Amino acid sequence: MASTQRKYDLYSDAFRADTYATFARMRERDPVFCQPGLDDETPIWFVSRYDDAVAVLLDDETFVRDPKLALDMDEVSAFTRSLPESFAFIENHMLNKDGGDHRRLRRLVTKAFTPRMVERLRPRIQEIADELIDRVEGRGEMELVEEFAFPLPITVIAELLGVPVADRERFREWSDAIVTPAASPGDLAGFGEQMQAFVHYLLALFEERRREPRDDLTSALVAVEDGGETLDESELSSMVALLIVAGHETTVSLIGNATLALLTHSEQRAALERDPSLLPRAVEELIRYDGPVERTLNRWAAVDVELRGQTIRRGESVIVILGSADHDPERFEQPGTLDLGAERDARHLGFGRGSHFCLGAPLARLETEIALGTLFRRLPGLRLGISPEELRWRPVPLFRSLVALPLAWDA
Repeated sequence: MASTQRKYDLYSDAFRADTYATFARMRERDPVFCQPGLDDETPIWFVSRYDDAVAVLLDDETFVRDPKLALDMDEVSAFTRSLPESFAFIENHMLNKDGGDHRRLRRLVTKAFTPRMVERLRPRIQEIADELIDRVEGRGEMELVEEFAFPLPITVIAELLGVPVADRERFREWSDAIVTPAASPGDLAGFGEQMQAFVHYLLALFEERRREPRDDLTSALVAVEDGGETLDESELSSMVALLIVAGHETTVSLIGNATLALLTHSEQRAALERDPSLLPRAVEELIRYDGPVERTLNRWAAVDVELRGQTIRRGESVIVILGSADHDPERFEQPGTLDLGAERDARHLGFGRGSHFCLGAPLARLETEIALGTLFRRLPGLRLGISPEELRWRPVPLFRSLVALPLAWDA
């Protein structure tokens, strides 16, 4: 194992203000390197170049999500011992599975998120976007995250699942608890309380759908069979929890980052306003330029493996830095430049690659396309309400996500 001292700051506000410069140094000097994670104790291998990132993401037999495939049972027990009991009801989902287990769980929801099925949602997503703009249009200002970027995707996923949109603030609290690392015993206790409440909510929802099925995705999951097997309670609750969290977190961040990028690149914005048909391609470039998912979830090496001259031992942790890979000059010409006309749409890693490629990518793309088109069409003179230097980023390692984005326009 490499040095246990940190060489790169990957968590502070200072890093957030200079993220891509840090990634450039990593790619040049230490493309595969090991240092402690957020807890200052657990060593993690970080992979920052595009080709290495793809190699890891495609090799899901060597780099696994299920620790039981890479760690001894006593190590697995130590890994899970500190987690609250309720956590088992939200972590037993397809992102934490490999091989046949992963394929079985993914197959159960794939049909709901195909591009064809998602496209059917376009009129409703547009309607939600317009309703949100109707509420603020006459004011001449709004805070984008709170008033538009969050309520749009959470409303869509809530309606798909058949959960009350009125509960969206509760979903947001639970989601924040899941994606924000617990840094202290007090944080861990609070996390346990939040997860207990979340699981209680989900189990009550499933019981209600068993009594009175509806035309929604939750009812379908409650009733689904796969080879004669149904989802058990932990698989069911984990699946719905994942869809609620992943179904809005990525898109909230993407809408915020994309809006900021366009407002700070006037030529690219003008090109998009002149020709809205560029939107689908523009969304792909915006994901590459400043994507919402900065890093992958942790993987474990199932065997000893060599990557760019470094030996990663069985059981050691590996994280791919997607935001760095998508700025690799060996793969992308002028990667630090936003170019909405670039032919890059099939190559970025913003939604991952391989078996764990983001199931909700078609939905996130469509929601972002509609969100950006609506914002710039309906709010003339749209501009930042504060200077870029005043913006703050959420302290969540997995996502690159703005805390808030104040906007103004000519009302």
